[in-house]
Amino acid sequence: MSNKNNNQEPDIVSFEDLHNDTPLVIKKKPKSRREKLRGHLIRTAVTISVLFIMYLTFVFSSIPFIAKWRTIYIETAMTTNSHQWLATWFFPDYIIAEVMLKYNQGKEAQKDLASSWDNVDDIIDSTDDLEFFQRFWELKSDSFSEYIKKHEDLVKNGYDNLVIEDLDGKLKLKTSEGDALLVVDIPNNLLIIGVKGSGYQGKMAIVKQSEQVVMAKSSSLGSFGQEIDAFCKNNDAILGINASGFFDPKGESFGAEVKGCLVIDGVDYGSHHEEPAWRYFGVKEKDERMYITGYTPGMQEEYRWAMEFYPGLIIDGKSVVDGTYGMGIQPRTTVGQTKDGTMLLLVVDGRQAHSIGCTVEDCADIMMRYKAYQGMNLDGGSSSVMYYKGQFITQSSSVTGRGRYMPNAILVKAAKDVKIKNKSLDDMIIKSEPAGKK
Repeated sequence: MSNKNNNQEPDIVSFEDLHNDTPLVIKKKPKSRREKLRGHLIRTAVTISVLFIMYLTFVFSSIPFIAKWRTIYIETAMTTNSHQWLATWFFPDYIIAEVMLKYNQGKEAQKDLASSWDNVDDIIDSTDDLEFFQRFWELKSDSFSEYIKKHEDLVKNGYDNLVIEDLDGKLKLKTSEGDALLVVDIPNNLLIIGVKGSGYQGKMAIVKQSEQVVMAKSSSLGSFGQEIDAFCKNNDAILGINASGFFDPKGESFGAEVKGCLVIDGVDYGSHHEEPAWRYFGVKEKDERMYITGYTPGMQEEYRWAMEFYPGLIIDGKSVVDGTYGMGIQPRTTVGQTKDGTMLLLVVDGRQAHSIGCTVEDCADIMMRYKAYQGMNLDGGSSSVMYYKGQFITQSSSVTGRGRYMPNAILVKAAKDVKIKNKSLDDMIIKSEPAGKK
């Protein structure tokens, strides 16, 4: 086939023979640089337009689903120390202010919260003569019973010597509440369970003897903090979690200066935080009960350990937070106590693929599932971490994965290293304090 215009290249260059079986080959004219640039600009403009429409929809839409997650996103960013820009760069000030209204309302509601322990007459479980499954009611599950039947050698010397460590969950043991049972350490009055919920995973230590739970401060408090493994090693603790918040300008702090009170054996190594919503909480020396209240000068003398943070989660058996409580979804650390004196130490992972984090209400729900009567939120975010017998058993969102340098930590000591109070039956009965006394 001839080309009538020898000065112009045809779109169809050639084909051999219409009457034979050779496939028809069509060769298109290559695009010019101008055409390629034009196509690229069109695709870029379309992409930018779609993203801009998505941005406007997310920022301003009143669709309930979008509004819910916009609120959670802003709350989550604004309640961190170093990531507030994730909200302030993209949202108008008035939208942020509307979202943070609930957070401020929550703070207002916290101002007068105080535990009383009124009308509680349970016995603090500090004796060994209570029936095993009454004391460790969390072990009343079919999977645990079946496992013990198949491994009777574990209890041949009695349940008091029973130790099971299954941090990977391969044995698939469950608690009475259906959560993963990971550690049973009866000589140390300790259980560790795995908790899961919508979008989060974590671990909770259940310590039956409250005297084993102690507060420790950094050996260089005021100059330098410590990581959780150092706290445990320096204090011969078998388990530890992070505790107080600390001053953290630009997210570059080494946990040197604690924020709020920090009481150990009646001595305050911190200073009262003036924010009225912050709660003062800890375990009193006289009765081993955890109290949550407001600050009063001189009160540290009553406490074996205490600190300040926000918010209170459970007061005298009732949850006092709902939903995000204006605090978004974050890695969380909390502490609680049941009526019988059992201490609950909870850490939930966050800001990661396996666990984005949880709300403060989620934490309250988990602890109340295990009979918490008092509950308190601790510092969270990249500080949240749990360490047990030489290993990190939660996954911190910090850069190192080890948590952060911190001014203090809540630790669990081995039973043999703690003096358990010898209480008479009368002393072990929790008596109500006079009304109004906190």
